[in-house]
Amino acid sequence: MPHDIDPFTKNYAKRRPLMGVTILLIEDSRFCSEAVRLMALRSGARLRRADCVKSARKHLSMYRPDLIIVDLGLPDGSGLELIRELAEHGNPEQAILALSGDTQDSTRQKVIAAGAHGFLAKPIESLDLFQRRLVSTLTREREGPRIVPDPVAQSSNTALELDQQALLDDLDRIRAILEKALPDGDRQQLHYCAQFVDSVAQTARDTELSQQARQFFSRMNSGATGQNSGRMMLHMLREKLTTADRAIPDRENVA
Repeated sequence: MPHDIDPFTKNYAKRRPLMGVTILLIEDSRFCSEAVRLMALRSGARLRRADCVKSARKHLSMYRPDLIIVDLGLPDGSGLELIRELAEHGNPEQAILALSGDTQDSTRQKVIAAGAHGFLAKPIESLDLFQRRLVSTLTREREGPRIVPDPVAQSSNTALELDQQALLDDLDRIRAILEKALPDGDRQQLHYCAQFVDSVAQTARDTELSQQARQFFSRMNSGATGQNSGRMMLHMLREKLTTADRAIPDRENVA
């Protein structure tokens, strides 16, 4: 029955504006991915996840999603370069959305120049914002690629119960990488750890950890080794994990 004469179906469609849409999320954080998965589920969309560039290419060789959401910081390559690759050689019918905690205008301009059809800022403040941005991106053919200002968050009735186990697994994985990268002075891995922790901390609303990650990243970008800032961030990660272990003695790492 058509939506315009069936009130029940019409209202259901409004609550599920992404019904029938398939999404490939390219995001290395389990915690951030879970937040997107819950919003996609509530919006009616089907979601698959790839945690790196290699995995994304494998997915795309087998599936044809309607929308590809690409995090800019990936463990085995640049999300920006992947967006450029998808725009130049991928399916032209697929919409591409960039995802990042770096909300500077220059970053937004870069992703649009690379071929993305929109930008989604971390943390995603509400289900309403998520739905608006994805619908806007999927209907890009009508208006052309553009940068849309983030609407005012309406989170009062769209709060999500985020997966704390996924958060702890993310932090534990980065702790292990950081413990090896700091003594080795592996700047590529250290940069990755800093941006990853900042991204996860923003989604978790952990201002202190996010600020420490940004300080670490800034120190390395200035040419310094960032050893002191890195060790401080590592100390914060260890403390959070130790506190969690005390609170949940039988916590299992499932990453």
